[in-house]
Amino acid sequence: MVSYRLVIGITAGITMSFFTIFFFNMTDILVQLNLYLQTDVLKSIIILLGANFKFDIISFFAGTPSFFDFFAPQLLASIFIGFLSGTIAKGLKRGLIASLIVVVVDFLIWMLLSVISGEDLMALFQGGQLSATIGGVLSAVIGSLLGGIVGGAISGPYEEVY
Repeated sequence: MVSYRLVIGITAGITMSFFTIFFFNMTDILVQLNLYLQTDVLKSIIILLGANFKFDIISFFAGTPSFFDFFAPQLLASIFIGFLSGTIAKGLKRGLIASLIVVVVDFLIWMLLSVISGEDLMALFQGGQLSATIGGVLSAVIGSLLGGIVGGAISGPYEEVY
């Protein structure tokens, strides 16, 4: 039996993932959206989704980490998405599941829309950009799982009906 709270949590998390990075990092995203929104709507959607994967946690810890640099807008957006989906899904296990599914579906939608729009995806997965792409996806997964754990734990246990 599928939990309706889990489905609603995943749907709300995916919907909010289009807008949360815009809320946390409005200045950078707004300039790019104004540039592409008039000519290519699909490219603007790709920018909104791809911005969730911009914080590279690998290069952050490989360099000289700072306390304030750790709270990047992309990481805060991932934590918020996980928290929202975990709170709606209710329960620690369902919060983890919902937050992980949201990040995986966001990544798949980002890749699918990038293929449809004709972007060069090989540039993301080769050379020096490979570490940044893996670090961005890893930071989104870590942030979302952290938010899912907190949101699921705060909302309390899920009521099982037998």
